[in-house]
Amino acid sequence: MHLLAMRLPGSRTRAVAVLALFAAVQLADGVMTYVALARYGPAAEGNPLLAFFMAECGAGSTLVASKLMALACGVVLFVWMRHRTLAALTVGYVFAALAPWAWALG
Repeated sequence: MHLLAMRLPGSRTRAVAVLALFAAVQLADGVMTYVALARYGPAAEGNPLLAFFMAECGAGSTLVASKLMALACGVVLFVWMRHRTLAALTVGYVFAALAPWAWALG
């Protein structure tokens, strides 16, 4: 079966939908982080490694690089058929990253 035609176990949902949702969540997190940095300054970033690279390389390039790395890792999980893991990470990002940013920026 072709990789893009694969379905989630016990579901009619295509596995590629999970990858697309993961990518959308990563994009939303990057945009919301950038808005928070513009509004609140560098202290808005809670990840010390990202904060370091933001100070050294700039917020925009650091966010793009980190989100591209996250997306690459998501693609690896997809290719390795770890669809449930990818789905769990997506849900985790929604609650651990997007929901707090939505509250802070709301």
